[in-house]
Amino acid sequence: MKIIINTAHQRFGGAIQVALSFINECKNFPKHEYHVWIGHGVGKSIKTGSFPENFQFYHFDFGVINFKTIRAIQNQLSVLEHQINPDVLISTSGPTYFHSKAPQIIGFNLPLYIYPESPYVQEMSWKSKLKLALKRKAHFYYFKRDATAFVTQTVDVNQRVRKAFDTDQVFTVTNTASNYYKDWEMYPKRLPEKSKDVFRLICISSYYPHKNLELIPEVLEELKQRGINNIEFVLTLKPDDYNTYIGHHQQIHNVGPIPPEECTSLYQECDALFLPTLAECFSASYPEAMIMNKPIITTDLGFAKSICGEAALYFEPKDARSAAGQIEKLIGDAELQKDLVFKGKEQLKTFDSPRDRARKYIELCESLVKRTTE
Repeated sequence: MKIIINTAHQRFGGAIQVALSFINECKNFPKHEYHVWIGHGVGKSIKTGSFPENFQFYHFDFGVINFKTIRAIQNQLSVLEHQINPDVLISTSGPTYFHSKAPQIIGFNLPLYIYPESPYVQEMSWKSKLKLALKRKAHFYYFKRDATAFVTQTVDVNQRVRKAFDTDQVFTVTNTASNYYKDWEMYPKRLPEKSKDVFRLICISSYYPHKNLELIPEVLEELKQRGINNIEFVLTLKPDDYNTYIGHHQQIHNVGPIPPEECTSLYQECDALFLPTLAECFSASYPEAMIMNKPIITTDLGFAKSICGEAALYFEPKDARSAAGQIEKLIGDAELQKDLVFKGKEQLKTFDSPRDRARKYIELCESLVKRTTE
């Protein structure tokens, strides 16, 4: 097959890591020809020189997506598609804003559109809800126009996407930790040395309002009132986002955005994962923590439980007291920490490996091409 992997529209966020992992794993399926459209987000991390001759790369930077940008995307990519003449296109995250002639597989990773029960959505102002509804309508238009099939990362999201788009062409390929976590190496430490009694909680994420990172200073204040002062949080926010939404705190270390392969080392400098997010289709932080032998504390919401199962402690969303209570419970019980790590190892078995994920994507491409040529 001649496959276009389209990341031209992707600029930032967790979807970049999924795309990078998929592209790298395609090296293990050498019978195909890959044409990789690289956007700004993927372009910052991919090492194109490490790929064999059956890969060709094309670089784009369309900037912020708007109606003018969408026209430019369509015009430029249409010319390139005509030159390549692919059998199929695949993007691990959409919408792609590109209407192709060949069948196109698009990943769906926009939780706010399909989880209206999320506390983040429920507590929006009416103006914010209206804006979200308009964005949803626009994005759904491009999904419906461009996608021949959808890929989701959990069964629950699969069912919701089927209902939202009234289609049975929705397939589940689970997310997982990147292969960086399989044979990881120690990079130079980014955190100051800590005493043995300090317990560090890591949260690897860019800033998005639904991530609810503003809860962290509130949690520290609640812990302080309980006489617990040995907790530190580690964040990976851009300095401007950190200053705007979190603010300086002596118990918070913001190391800034770091390369994906170095996240393994940062996990090793910490003791547990803390993820206060209010809406996800999938978060790779969960399997990353599991493979790095770190217990998990996260929100008591359906998407989190469907991914973590019994391998996490859960707290009430947006409730600093509830979160502090679970932290206090975890740090005071070494056996509980070991049990959560063990259950995390078991939970990892339910996820596709990076290679299995790539194989499933390619098999889906093959079945789609076969169906459209019959």
